[in-house]
Amino acid sequence: MNFSDSFRRFACRLLRLSVVLSVLLGAASVLPAYAARVVVDETGRKVTVPDRARRIVCLTPSVTDTVFALGAGDQVAAITDFTAYPPAALKKPSIGNILRPSLERIATMHPDLVIAIATLNDPETIRGLEHMGVPVFLVNQSGITGLYRSVESIGQAIGRPSEARVLVASLRQREARVRREAERLPHPSVFFAVSVAPCITAGHGAFLTELLTAAGARVVTDNMPQEWINISLESILPKRPQYILLLKDSPVTLKELQMRPGWRDMEAVRTGRVLRIDDRLQYPSPVAFDALENFARQLHEAR
Repeated sequence: MNFSDSFRRFACRLLRLSVVLSVLLGAASVLPAYAARVVVDETGRKVTVPDRARRIVCLTPSVTDTVFALGAGDQVAAITDFTAYPPAALKKPSIGNILRPSLERIATMHPDLVIAIATLNDPETIRGLEHMGVPVFLVNQSGITGLYRSVESIGQAIGRPSEARVLVASLRQREARVRREAERLPHPSVFFAVSVAPCITAGHGAFLTELLTAAGARVVTDNMPQEWINISLESILPKRPQYILLLKDSPVTLKELQMRPGWRDMEAVRTGRVLRIDDRLQYPSPVAFDALENFARQLHEAR
C-alpha cells in the first residue's frame, strides 16, 4: 500500500469522525443546559437547587403527596416507608424509614434534590446528605397556614411555582367552603384519640386540630399548648366531649372502650358516639383536604 492509499483512508476516517461529531453537537444544542439557582428554604438556609429538579427524593409521606399534587410525580426518584398517598407513589422505591433513611440507598438514586421536614427528619441525615453534596430543601409544616406555605416553598424548590399558586388557591377555596357550611350548624365537642393506651391526642396548633375545627368540631384539647399530648383520661372526663374520634385503622373497638377503666365513664363512649375518621387527616399535605370534606359530612350526618 503506497502513501496516497494510506492518506485516502485516513481522510475517509477523518471525514466520518467529523460527521459523527457534528451530529452529536447538533443533538447537544437542542438539549436543555443544566442550570442552578439559589433558593431560601423555610429554615432560612440558602440552598443551591437545579433549575428543574429531575430526581427528587422525598423524606416524608406528606412531601411526597405534595410533590405529586404539583404534577411532578415523574420527577420523584424515591420515597420513604409508610407512604400511602397518592397510590401512584407506591411504585417508587423506598429509601427506608422517615427518621433514619439509608444514606447509601439515597446515593444510589443519584438525587439532584432532597426535600425534608425540619422538625421531623433527623438532623444527622440532613448533614450526611449535605456532606455527600446533595442539596437538601427543608420545609416546616405546622398548621393549615404552614401547609399552604410549604406547598408554595416546594413548588419554588422544584421549579413549579405557578402550579403551587394554583394548588394553594384551590385548597384555600375548599377550606373556606367547608367552614361556611359548618357555620350554619351546631359545633359538637370532640376528643380525638391518636392512641388509646397510652392516651395521645392533638392540642393547640396541631394540623389535625385545625382541620377538625374547620369542619365544625370543637376540639376539647384545643386550649392545650402542645401540638401532641400524652394525656390522662381524668383530665378529659370533666370536658364531657360529645364524640370520641378514632382513626379508621385503629384496632380499638367501641366494645373494648366500653370495658376500659376511664373510657367507660365517658358519656360519649357509653352511648356509642364514637366516630372513625379518615386517616388522611393526619397528612399535612393536599390529600388532607379530601379527608376534611369527608369528616365534615360525617360530622354533619352524626348531628
